Amino acid sequence: MAFLPLANLTHHKLASVLNAFGIAIGICMLLTLSGLARGTLFEISDRAQAADADLIVCPRGWGDSVTTRSGVGLWESYKKLINEEHSDIVERIVPVFVWPIKLAGQDHRATGVAPEMWHTLTGGRKLSEGGRLFDPDNKFARWLEKELLTESDDDGPAEDLDLSKAPPGGFELVIDERLAAAGKFKVGQQVVSANHTWTIVGTVPAGVITRVFMPRRTAQYLFGDSIQRCTMMFVKLKPGCDVGPAAAAIKKTTDQDVMPLTAYKSMLTSKFELMFGYIDTVNGVALAIAFLFIMVTLYTMVLQRNRDIAILKSSGASNFFIMRQVMTEAGLLTLCGTILGIAMAFGAGQLIAHIKPLYTVEITPKWVLIAFGAATSGAVLSSIYPAWRASRVDMSQVLAQD
Repeated sequence: MAFLPLANLTHHKLASVLNAFGIAIGICMLLTLSGLARGTLFEISDRAQAADADLIVCPRGWGDSVTTRSGVGLWESYKKLINEEHSDIVERIVPVFVWPIKLAGQDHRATGVAPEMWHTLTGGRKLSEGGRLFDPDNKFARWLEKELLTESDDDGPAEDLDLSKAPPGGFELVIDERLAAAGKFKVGQQVVSANHTWTIVGTVPAGVITRVFMPRRTAQYLFGDSIQRCTMMFVKLKPGCDVGPAAAAIKKTTDQDVMPLTAYKSMLTSKFELMFGYIDTVNGVALAIAFLFIMVTLYTMVLQRNRDIAILKSSGASNFFIMRQVMTEAGLLTLCGTILGIAMAFGAGQLIAHIKPLYTVEITPKWVLIAFGAATSGAVLSSIYPAWRASRVDMSQVLAQD
């Protein structure tokens, strides 16, 4: 009697395999889609928080959209203002210019930064062996400043610059190792992006704030309306300073938005909340279909086994025993399907990482537990009616039919 549910499942091999596979597909979708969406998004936020900074200063009104903004935003004169008013709490300020460019078939938010400030954004990570930093002596940046800025600190070229007269270093990139692997880029290689030809001069280990770095002055000149305007500023506070009061003080001085860098993940999650809802809905529908399939199959098997159930009852089996057997069958199917689905999800994650190296599929223990919980709930719900139907078989009527 103890092995009756297993015997029933092995007797109906095809139906059992199809049911388990249906559950496995639902579990695989749940783990893979959630792992892909949240893994890739949180990997971006983790990279941002790896920067050696405490605050982000951005234009008033940007709010949560700062995670997707690019182009001009702030005048760099805010850097001088903050330094003058808050020299007691501010250690350094790093203006950056963000602009989207495409490399290795994917869009990236390239960050323009002055080479002497680059280490702040990388969190102390050093360039990989064999590479160097872009425009290392700032020769190209100083040439642009000389050509575009007047003595009154106004900018704007009277005519297009002759870049052939510029010193080298302006059109150089440093990329992270994941992007280098995805695009099979090597140091010294030239690439075309954003209508310009760039030379990759260095790579940096993965985990830095962005996958693409370029000289800030170059980015401002090519993509902005002024080389004195940046997208945002990263602020590093002096040791011991409280982030909250510092943010409030700088916000009062600049009248711009100031937020802790640690809030980056919550801003990203808020920005993509609709996408998460859509993915979770799709996962829910897939699981519902899988367990509806189980319910129909179990119900059909109950109808086919009316005589077997009647014989069990005539042998003294109670209604509870009959219900327990049917629900145990559903549990065994669900267990097999869940284990198969988890294995499929890890395999799918490896396949995605191979096909799309820049995507991150993160299957965490939390989501494995969620998958088990969803599977268990689905197994119970899908087996209730077939189990009840089996317990209602009329023993005398069924046995009298033969």
